[in-house]
Amino acid sequence: MGIRLKLSLITFLLVTIVILVSSVIVMSIMDTFLLGELVKRGLSLSRWAANAAGYSILARDRLSVDNLVAKIKERQVDIIHVAVVGRNGMVTAHSELVKSGTRYAPQVGVVLHSDADGSLVSRVNRDGRVSYEFSTPIKFAGNEIGHFYLGIDAAALTRAQLDARRKVASASAVILFLAVVGAFFIARFFTTPIKQLTEGVSRLKSGSYHGAIRVNQRDELGELTSNFNDMAQVILCQQEKLEEYARGLEESYMATVKILATSIDARDDYTLQHSTRVAALSLMLGEEMGLGIEELRDLEVAALVHDLGKIRIPDHILKKAGPLDECEFQLVKQHSRDGADILSHSRALHRFIPAVLYHHEWYNGQGYPEGLSGEHIPLFASIISIADAYDAMTTSRPYRKGLPAETAIREISRHRGSQFDPHLADLFVASLGRWDNALPHLVLEVPV
Repeated sequence: MGIRLKLSLITFLLVTIVILVSSVIVMSIMDTFLLGELVKRGLSLSRWAANAAGYSILARDRLSVDNLVAKIKERQVDIIHVAVVGRNGMVTAHSELVKSGTRYAPQVGVVLHSDADGSLVSRVNRDGRVSYEFSTPIKFAGNEIGHFYLGIDAAALTRAQLDARRKVASASAVILFLAVVGAFFIARFFTTPIKQLTEGVSRLKSGSYHGAIRVNQRDELGELTSNFNDMAQVILCQQEKLEEYARGLEESYMATVKILATSIDARDDYTLQHSTRVAALSLMLGEEMGLGIEELRDLEVAALVHDLGKIRIPDHILKKAGPLDECEFQLVKQHSRDGADILSHSRALHRFIPAVLYHHEWYNGQGYPEGLSGEHIPLFASIISIADAYDAMTTSRPYRKGLPAETAIREISRHRGSQFDPHLADLFVASLGRWDNALPHLVLEVPV
């Protein structure tokens, strides 16, 4: 047996072992990742729903609870069942209407995850159908008043895992094939000078994946160089696949933002319309400042969810047709902290917390919640503060008529340096004059 064949066989065996082991590891990681994403999505949805259902239960608003359950069921195709259960164990609302008013019987399964707040994730077999059941306590003022149950079909996760495995297996087969071809040529042309190969390695190291290494001869080095060029193309293909996966993650992030915007709409129609207008006004000011497209995109998202914490404000206060008393006002002021707390549950949304938390801070330090002043206030929070105030002044409410734009502009200018950043206030007033009375196009597509 010649040395070329021996080297080819040894290389083939080593590559095969590495690819097999790597494939198994990657598949295991992908399975764990997909399960973790399902758990995070289910927990996020069940916690939000538990918060929303709590107020309706206390208000004895059965219709709101039924509507919440129905909306969740119809918007998530992989959800099997949704149930809101009272403290006495009786079903208050269920995605299967016939089960409303009956006693809920939690299934005993394999516990996958539990949190200190009482949330529980289990893999159960309900009526011969395997699913992941999420149980979240419904609390108000520290007291448990019921439970929210959410069942997600395990088949959706299984399909995603199988699809990921097929892709990994296909990629491994292609890589294995290329490895076999490469091993053969490496063994055949191993005795050639290495100058061009060294240059090629240097180009790969510097990230120059375009072009090709020049082939000057048809000996062993020439053949090896050709295969090296092929390998560079494979790397480009893998890079494109990674970019495709990144776009998929971005779409998931966008879906999260839309869910948050929809959750605001479920509480108060004015809030979403207000947030949309604030987002447009914030974009107007951001464009005037020369912010880049990514900064404008983040600014818009922050503006859309700046009042997210109002989800936790009781309906009788949020929709009150008149001025608030001191106690009610203090509760409303808590919405900026509540919004930041809600966003803290999603790592992808952490960067929007400063804008949501501090959009009621004043330039002179007289705002809330922490009394920040001047340059200590985050830029996006300062921008949203001006847009929020302008829209609040010019929008009519049940208890008062909106101010004319000219009056609102005078108020913005009057409070520059006290409530608002003077530079931003001047830019805002100047940009309104060139705005042609039209909202700028939003980066996101959020229904109004």
